Amino acid sequence: MDVRPALIEAAKSGDRDAWAQLYLAYHGLVLAFLTRRTGNRLLAEDLAQDTFVRAMAGIRGYHWTGKDMGAWIVTIARNVMLDHDKRRSTRRESAVATVADTDSGVRVEELVIAAAEADRIFAAMAALNDRQRTVVALRYWEGLTSNEIADRIGLRVGAVKTLTYRARVNLRRTLAAQAAPKS
Repeated sequence: MDVRPALIEAAKSGDRDAWAQLYLAYHGLVLAFLTRRTGNRLLAEDLAQDTFVRAMAGIRGYHWTGKDMGAWIVTIARNVMLDHDKRRSTRRESAVATVADTDSGVRVEELVIAAAEADRIFAAMAALNDRQRTVVALRYWEGLTSNEIADRIGLRVGAVKTLTYRARVNLRRTLAAQAAPKS
């Protein structure tokens, strides 16, 4: 791929045409990488979009060294995929979806326990108010920072941090009450 330093500098300054050219130059590479790694074309397309969003956000930190920019973008794609896998591993549907995949070395007992634990957490989440539930979901399932959450839901960062703290306290309290022996 013939990506010139001038194109990269134009993208750094926010030139949309430069970004379009970078996207066209590297989208196929990123999509192929993610499709091979995930085995799921639709998921790979979603992750590829996330990759380019992250690349746009981080382009100012990229320094051209005379080598192809593709390695930098593929590294971002790899990190996006790993982040997705981390988030998915904490979600309820991941445990249920993999029950049939016992050939991969995952034991059914572990999946059942994980599903039961997920049920406990979702039940505890129901005890939170709407704002707390939203903040917890964005923070722990989508992996957003307090600043990103504040931007997304229109609150101050301090309010997001307070909501997150109170939600965690309420979750702990609810989970402890669920675990307490009933007399």
